[in-house]
Amino acid sequence: MAAPIPAIDAYVREVEQRREKDQAALHGFPSVLAAVARHELPIGETVRLFGVTIVATPEGFTVDGVPSAPRLVDAGRYALRLSHQGYPAVVVLDREAPRREASLRWYPVDPVLRVRGRIEPDPAPLAISSTASPERRGERVGWFGFAAHGQRGRLAVTRLLEPGASPDQVDIFFRDATTGHGSYEVGRYVSVERAGDDVVVDFNRAYNPACALSPYYNCPIPPAENHLAIPIRAGEMTPLVDQEHG
Repeated sequence: MAAPIPAIDAYVREVEQRREKDQAALHGFPSVLAAVARHELPIGETVRLFGVTIVATPEGFTVDGVPSAPRLVDAGRYALRLSHQGYPAVVVLDREAPRREASLRWYPVDPVLRVRGRIEPDPAPLAISSTASPERRGERVGWFGFAAHGQRGRLAVTRLLEPGASPDQVDIFFRDATTGHGSYEVGRYVSVERAGDDVVVDFNRAYNPACALSPYYNCPIPPAENHLAIPIRAGEMTPLVDQEHG
């Protein structure tokens, strides 16, 4: 039997430790499970919640008259998550609300599905479908092709163009042959990490949108060009959720 490769062992431990932290944080605060309400806030309109006055603007928000980017605002027992996405909303998080029973699950760590390569530039504007709003504005940066376990895939790399989105943040929103059959039915996301002239797409870090655990979030839907026919058995699976307490 071949001896373990130290670098691979260290990588697997790192991913597993991160998963343990994510699991532990699930019932903490602020967690997606703490969300108890969502208030849509069209641009130019005002809402006052728990003593905080919030106005949505084209560039973000004002909070008690002070311009603000999307962020979390403390309001005593509550926290207010300012979410813009081109369709502003305030998500209310409650420190004292009973948490629904939920547990995260993952596929075993597969080092082969940490893929290094290059983005093939192909910029184009995108209208990105979302779970709780009309289409959101984004752009395709290019394409990422990869090969793993004898199979090949090609995915569009996307940047969201909305207040609060970093211009340096690019992601892949994707579905694959496990979608609805082990992984979340809407699809999953994976961040694209810069590595010099290359990028790294680590499917072991593929994660579910917040919508997998809460109805109070608005999540991008993977575009048709990112529906893979092959399975990506890495990253988050469908979480276990007690629907009776949702």
